[in-house]
Amino acid sequence: MYQVVVNKETLQNHLHYDWWKYVVGIVVTIMMWNLVFTMSRPQTPRDKKVDIFLVGDFLLEEKAESVSQRMLEDFPDLLEINFLNIPLGDPELEVMGRQKLMVMIGAQEGDIFVFSKEEFEAYAKQGAFMPLDEYIDDEITKYVSEEELEEYKLSVEDEYAEDKQPHIYGIPLKGVTLLNDTGYDVEDKVVSIIAYSKNREKAIEVMKWIVTKGR
Repeated sequence: MYQVVVNKETLQNHLHYDWWKYVVGIVVTIMMWNLVFTMSRPQTPRDKKVDIFLVGDFLLEEKAESVSQRMLEDFPDLLEINFLNIPLGDPELEVMGRQKLMVMIGAQEGDIFVFSKEEFEAYAKQGAFMPLDEYIDDEITKYVSEEELEEYKLSVEDEYAEDKQPHIYGIPLKGVTLLNDTGYDVEDKVVSIIAYSKNREKAIEVMKWIVTKGR
C-alpha cells in the first residue's frame, strides 16, 4: 500500500508550489463569512437604498462616502446610496476580486454595476443586465449621443434567454467627474443595472443622475 511520507522537506515543497491555494481558500472563507454576517444583520429595506459596485480600479471609500451624502440630498426617499469596490487588474488581487464578484452576483447583491467596456460586454452577452432602451431620454442624449449608445447595444447570447433582440445595456461614463477624488477612473467605464435588482426604479433614477448631474 502506498504511503505518503510527510516530513519537513515534503511540506516545504508542497507549500512552495501550492501556497496560493491556501490563500484563495482563506480569502473565500473570509468573504463568505462577511457575506453571511452582512445578510444576517439588520438591513436597510431594499427600496430605501441603492448599492453601486465599482469594478476594476481601487476606490478610496472615505472619499466615496462624501459623494454618497451629496447624492442623497437629491434622493430624500432613499436612506443609503452605497459605493462598493471590487478591485481587479492587480495580479496579487485578481483572484480575490473575481471571487468576490462571483459571490456578490451569486448572492444577488447590488443594483448598479460599473465595469470596463470589455467586462461589460462579456456580462451583457450573458444576460446580466436589464435593457435601458426605454429610459434613454433627451437628458441623457444631451451628454451621450445616440451614435455612442449604439456601441453599447448588444444581444444576449445565452441559448435560454427569452429576449435575444439587441438592446442598450450600458451607458459610458466618459466625462463624468463625480468620482474624481475617489481614485476610481471612469473614463473607460460603463454603467449598467443588474437584471436582478430589487429596486429598479430608484436604480434607474440614480444611474441617470450619475450620467447627467455627475459632471
